[in-house]
Amino acid sequence: MTDLYNLHKIATLRFLSTTMTAITIAMIPNMASACACGCGVFNLGLPGLPSTFYKTKISLQYDYMNQDETQHGSSIVSGNLNPDKQIETNFFNLNIQHMFNHQWGIMAMIPYWNRHFATDGNGTVGFTDASQGVSPQILTSNATVLSDIRIMGMYTGFSTDMSSGITFGLKLPTGPTNAGNYYQGGPIMDRDTQPGTGTNDLLLGGYKMGNHPDWGWFTQILWRHALDSYQGYRPGDSVNLAVGAHYDGIETSTHLIPTLQLNYQWRGHDQGGGDAAYGNMNSGYSNLYITPGVQIDLSSKWLLNTAVYLPIYRYANGYQQVAHFMVNAGVTYQF
Repeated sequence: MTDLYNLHKIATLRFLSTTMTAITIAMIPNMASACACGCGVFNLGLPGLPSTFYKTKISLQYDYMNQDETQHGSSIVSGNLNPDKQIETNFFNLNIQHMFNHQWGIMAMIPYWNRHFATDGNGTVGFTDASQGVSPQILTSNATVLSDIRIMGMYTGFSTDMSSGITFGLKLPTGPTNAGNYYQGGPIMDRDTQPGTGTNDLLLGGYKMGNHPDWGWFTQILWRHALDSYQGYRPGDSVNLAVGAHYDGIETSTHLIPTLQLNYQWRGHDQGGGDAAYGNMNSGYSNLYITPGVQIDLSSKWLLNTAVYLPIYRYANGYQQVAHFMVNAGVTYQF
């Protein structure tokens, strides 16, 4: 039972993968934007690895990200080279997981976004306003709406301890693609910064976890692929990988479980603008984050978690807005 409980603790840790999602779509006349929506940052593993101790788990997670600096390649550059200035988002995710038996389960993520977006309506990607002979025209937009829901199945029957499994499912086009304020007949938010992509996306993944005296580990991977396009827009494929560990040696005395993980994410170019062969040239990235965190066991059924995502390597195609760091906090009830 101790081993099963240790595995259950792994499943309740919220290890997510990575960093910015970046793209360029011209949604407003005279505006060629380059911005990173970040909507894939906190998706890996939601609502957590399968629990081996409880049948049902309900989790409410909060994530914060403020993208206010410009990345070009592997370097931070002047924000004057990117029309987009700030993308500040509060993510609220309701995650539900249920195991029907020892082999099969289902999970769903219902995301709700609060996003503030600021961009220069006269800006051109890669050039300053001064070099183009124009003055800045700052436009802002705000949206508080439902985003794209994810529904996934789980198979955990490879071993009796449920320490490995596969996940499979869909991201559904439930979020709007035209949210926020409008300017000159179109939404100010670029297509990639919208709460919804408008596409049905295939989700395939897998995980492996293990335990040793006083500590445990896990690795997880998730691949996302758009099955269609919407109004000419198709998000690029993405691969998320997380490798993590937790220390259980002080849990009995403190109810604390320190955690540490590495999060890697790759995303390809989006389609729907820019180069005909390669898509939006200001989209696509490769990033690596180190993520320290802690889980607090309030009881056997109630858990708190928090983590900070710190970039140690980032590469962005073109010019994209990125965050200095991201934070996560949540509460989980399992029964």
